Amino acid sequence: MRWRVSGAAALLALAAVLAAAQGSVSYKVDGKPFRFQDAMLEYHPADGYFSLDCELQETITVGGSEREAFVGMTLQLAGDPGSFVGLHEASSPDEMPVYFSWYHLKEDQVQEYLASLDEGDPARIKMRLQIDSFGAQGKAVRGSFSGILFDEDGVLHTVSDGLFAVTRTDVAE
Repeated sequence: MRWRVSGAAALLALAAVLAAAQGSVSYKVDGKPFRFQDAMLEYHPADGYFSLDCELQETITVGGSEREAFVGMTLQLAGDPGSFVGLHEASSPDEMPVYFSWYHLKEDQVQEYLASLDEGDPARIKMRLQIDSFGAQGKAVRGSFSGILFDEDGVLHTVSDGLFAVTRTDVAE
């Protein structure tokens, strides 16, 4: 069987791939979806780690007043580019610093959350990071992630369905 792809369809597919490589990150926290198109992956060769970061600042109205709220994620991993592809698991911030922030609106109240590997029983928390490709400077880095993290109040939160496709940027120190 032969498949024929129109020029327009091929351009749309290429645009989707290029857009994903620019900074696409998506995941769920306790089933609530989050999606970013401006995520950054910075590799720090002098210090031997990369940082995958995305943040969204939103203006929300609470009790008739406007205020700023933040949603975001930071995930860091130490090593050299040759060691990044594959599965990485951690249950402490020394192994993999990880931070997820978000908020919920409840009856004119804003409840803000920050979940990480910083607090709690290491036997109950874990972050899994699968890196499928770690391209050179300016190339795509792709992978997936999931985890179970404590917030600052000792409540467990599940991070699931994490996917990323971002462009690697090397940072000169």
